[in-house]
Amino acid sequence: MFQPMQEALLWATQLLNSSIPFLGPSLNGVVDQTVTTYTTLDSFSTHCASFASSVSIPNAQIHFSQYVPAGTNISLEDNHPSCGVNSWVVPSDICRVAMSVATSNESEMSVEAWFPYDYAGRFLVTTNRGLGGCILYNELEHTTSLGFASMGMNTGYNGSTASPLLQNPNAIADYAYRSAHTGTISGKALTEHFYGVPSRRSYYLGCSSGGRQGFKEAQDFPDDFDGILAGAPALGLTRIVSWGNYLSKTVGPPDGESFLNEEEWGMVYEEVMKQCDGLDGAVDGIIEDPDKCWFIPETLICSSSSNLKGQKKGKKGKKSCLTSKQAETVRKIFSPLYGLDGELIYPRMQPGINTKRQLPFYFDGTPSPLAEDWFRHVVYNDTTWSGNAFTLQDASIALHQNPFNVETYSGDLSRFASRGGKLLSYHGLQDYVIPSEISQLYYAHVSRTMSLPPEELDEFYRLFFVSGMDHCRDGDGAWGIGQDKGAYANANTDTSEEMGSWKNPDQNALMTLVRWVEEGVPPEVLRGVKLAEDGMMPVYWRKHCKWPKKNRYVGSLISGETAVPVTEEDAWVCE
Repeated sequence: MFQPMQEALLWATQLLNSSIPFLGPSLNGVVDQTVTTYTTLDSFSTHCASFASSVSIPNAQIHFSQYVPAGTNISLEDNHPSCGVNSWVVPSDICRVAMSVATSNESEMSVEAWFPYDYAGRFLVTTNRGLGGCILYNELEHTTSLGFASMGMNTGYNGSTASPLLQNPNAIADYAYRSAHTGTISGKALTEHFYGVPSRRSYYLGCSSGGRQGFKEAQDFPDDFDGILAGAPALGLTRIVSWGNYLSKTVGPPDGESFLNEEEWGMVYEEVMKQCDGLDGAVDGIIEDPDKCWFIPETLICSSSSNLKGQKKGKKGKKSCLTSKQAETVRKIFSPLYGLDGELIYPRMQPGINTKRQLPFYFDGTPSPLAEDWFRHVVYNDTTWSGNAFTLQDASIALHQNPFNVETYSGDLSRFASRGGKLLSYHGLQDYVIPSEISQLYYAHVSRTMSLPPEELDEFYRLFFVSGMDHCRDGDGAWGIGQDKGAYANANTDTSEEMGSWKNPDQNALMTLVRWVEEGVPPEVLRGVKLAEDGMMPVYWRKHCKWPKKNRYVGSLISGETAVPVTEEDAWVCE
């Protein structure tokens, strides 16, 4: 009912060259919030230039504010070298603001705000990956291009390693929970000062460690965000690092009997697909339901009827089989890890990861840097500790330590649900860093804790598994769900009749979340695209199902004579 009034106000204000309010309902349906927009770049850039000297945020220091025209390549020479980014091209007109925020009397964090000229009245936070504190400029670009006032932040320290955590409880607290919450509070205040009014809605976007931080927000700080998009979350963090050390030790060094080289892992992948690819109804190089795949690696063991060396080479000189020790390694990799008391520590590496295309870092014959780092700098405060020495006792110590509840495994989301918050999570079924089964297990944990079946969890928490997606993005299938920069078709166009706008909620997971929060339209599927080598044009689309439904190929049943190609979107159903 408010749309005509909004359009009239916008038109009148453009004539007056001033800023105006935009009416929008709150989560509770109360129409009392506004959005201030700037109608000329001159007024926007002028305000930006003086902003840093005119604003004061509690417990924060504003370092600078600068207007950045679209197309500018900004220098990031102060960015930590391990983050691997020293410049970034900004595609939208923004005001860039940097500030430091105290997280305690002895610690602080960095926040970088990108305020877009084309502001949609929405606030957003994006955080980090791994154990590091690198600001993710790709996510700042992605979200400000969609009109969000976006905050990028470190975790109370800079760089991509855990070394700042050594004997540093403040840094551990910041990583576990404090930086995301503290940065959000200060970021909201900064945004209100810049635009003159509070944002209509607040959102969170993150994947991997960032996905974990999103769940932490929903669990412990339910008032921070109206909508949370959390991908491949690192839930059960102390369990992940234990599992990572276990995998590396299981594989062993390159000269060990248990080690497999790249060629041999490629052979394993081909055998996995041979055994499991067709279980979803179609042989297309994508496993839609890893739960059905219980891979038998012993089929690859070299026959005893022929000479071992001769048998291990095929007709073209390629490896054709594995030793018993190698088959044992593969079986352990694709089996769950249990602790000293028989309790599940972490689920198995999921079958279907493409070890022919991308070898997981767990398998390279050296301790996983991420897993080893946690034990060195948090568990034992001993930088000489080696992942090669890992035992199940180490896993038990790490789990019981659980500093600041970094596990992030609380099953009670009732406060987030009761205020109307929406949590949309996704996980790739080719994820070789964090197996997707952990998201399935956590979902079940929430269901039991809150005594809610899936149809009632659907009111505030929806989980989607994305076939053919690696860790957070990329992969062999229709992985592009609009979760970050370049994860959608025709990203440089807004008018393609065939594909629609890349900002369309039907192609963009973040905008899907916005539609759920602001219009009450929940997603039944996440529509993903398989991109061509140019990273732009679509090869095919696939609808990814809302858990606990799973995709099944029915193309052979649609037509009586000719089966529908597996790449056709309507050849698959969620059931």
